[in-house]
Formats: sequence, C-alpha cells, structure tokens
Amino acid sequence: MVFVMSQIQDNFKRGTSEFLVLHLLQQEEMYGYRIVRTLEKKSGGRFTLLEGSLYLILTKMEEQGYITGRTELVGKKRIRRYYTINPSGVERYNALLKEYDEISRAVAMILDRSKDDE
Repeated sequence: MVFVMSQIQDNFKRGTSEFLVLHLLQQEEMYGYRIVRTLEKKSGGRFTLLEGSLYLILTKMEEQGYITGRTELVGKKRIRRYYTINPSGVERYNALLKEYDEISRAVAMILDRSKDDE
C-alpha cells in the first residue's frame, strides 16, 4: 500500500493536535486564529492546522471540560472566542505528555540503528 505524504502527516496531526493545543493554552489564554498561527510559527511552518479543524477540536475539548471558552467583543462588530485550560485539561495534558514521552522513547529504541545490537 502506498501512502501519500499528506495522509501520513494528517494522521500525525490528528493524533497530536489536542495535545499541542492544551500545551499552548497552559501558557496563556488564546483565540482560535492565534492558536493556528502559533502552531505554524513554532513548528517552522511544518505543522499547519485549518481553522475549521481546530474549532472541532476546541468544541470537543470544551464539551469534555478540558477548556473553557469566553466570547469578547473586539472592535465594534468583531467577536472573538478566547480559550483557557481547566484543571481537568491540565490533568489531560499531563497524561498525554506522559504517553508521548513513553511512545517517543519506544520509537527511538526501535529506530536505533547502532551496530552494537547486532
């Protein structure tokens, strides 16, 4: 089976988006567009997320109680929704971070190409 690179990247993004958004929200309250741009900037343009996809993630996390959103009027007509992380979101983030660390170590061990093991 041949995988297109974008399919592989999409799978990784789906698996890490919640984790990365929770990470950013631990640092400060943010609105959706800023989250998208921060992910893109911090990854050197390698991690892009469509705003529509982000809002699905944010809605799901809000329903699960991990984050809270508040609406604020910006300017005369523009409304912006800001998100903050809740204590249960911090717990979720810490659990995801632990899983990430464990999986990363396991993958690093599997991919080790040193000749010492032969």
